[in-house]
Amino acid sequence: MRFTTSGAAAAMLLASMATAGAQAPPPPPMAPPMAMGITDWSGFYVGVNLGGAFGTSKLDFRPQGTSTGDFNTRGPFGGGTLGFNWELNNGWLLGLEGDIDGAGIGGSKSCPGAAFNCRASNTWDGTARGRLGWAPGAGNLLWFATGGAAFGDIRGSIANLTPVAGFGGAANSSTTNVGWTAGAGAEYMISPQWSAKLEYRHTDLGSFNMSAGTTAAPGTTVKVSLDDDAVLAGLNFHFGAPPPPPPAPMAMPAPPPAPAKVFIVFFDWDRDTITPEGQAIIQQAADAYKSGAPVQLQVTGYTDRSGSPGYNQRLSERRANNVARALAALGVPREQMAVSGRGENDNRVPTANGVREPQNRRVEIVAP
Repeated sequence: MRFTTSGAAAAMLLASMATAGAQAPPPPPMAPPMAMGITDWSGFYVGVNLGGAFGTSKLDFRPQGTSTGDFNTRGPFGGGTLGFNWELNNGWLLGLEGDIDGAGIGGSKSCPGAAFNCRASNTWDGTARGRLGWAPGAGNLLWFATGGAAFGDIRGSIANLTPVAGFGGAANSSTTNVGWTAGAGAEYMISPQWSAKLEYRHTDLGSFNMSAGTTAAPGTTVKVSLDDDAVLAGLNFHFGAPPPPPPAPMAMPAPPPAPAKVFIVFFDWDRDTITPEGQAIIQQAADAYKSGAPVQLQVTGYTDRSGSPGYNQRLSERRANNVARALAALGVPREQMAVSGRGENDNRVPTANGVREPQNRRVEIVAP
């Protein structure tokens, strides 16, 4: 006796309209890390510096032709800095920088052939320099070389002069000299507008002549020279440096894809004829297709596991083709359908071989 699926089809009508397992939305992507800012070294800056200098000086007596020879000078210095940077490509920059410092640099030595002191000192100096810098990766660390003009005072003094060596009394004098300076260092941006630096510079202020003559030795002059090597630390404030960039906004998760719509048309055993209930399902599928954007429908036929696999394959194809023709009659273009048969594969209800299961005798219409 042949089993009819009319009742089963009615019972499955609601299920046939349900969507195929709706996909859960994907987890939201992780927020991107905060973007690292590119350090902006350009613009004006002011700062303070403090350091120490270690140098040499010498007093030469003329026309006697005697000399103290080189002797050490040393002492602290500190002051202010003003500069401007222009950023170039690939992390390079050019800059102009000047500073002015008070100093306590000096040293003394016994004058030649006599029991008195020869002294040289420096109480202030300044520089006007160019800078060439490189910040790898346009980052926070800047390496630089610097050089330019130096200016400052040179003071010479001879104390406790005696008639020994043909002159006596006392002498002291000073002048402002212009010389040169060159050095190198590193600077690090510790916050958006503050940087700290460590720098080495060699400075040569040249020399000047002072009079040391007396009635006993008229016309005596002393040539006083001074140069030093300095190490200094500085702190600079940069005007108009931009604040760090705000965190990148969290990317919004992509909306989940719309779930596929599945319409199921059931068949009587060993039949490919569409029942009235099945025709109603096909009508719903056609209406859904025409109400949305054009998509390709998957029309796939199946059978239960009674009968041979070859027969079931051909039966599933006939069922799928009959449904496709019914859809086309309702206005669904035939070229918008992919029609195939799967025979007794992919059972809706798993059964043993030979079992007549109504839910496996079907055609599924899937609209992605």
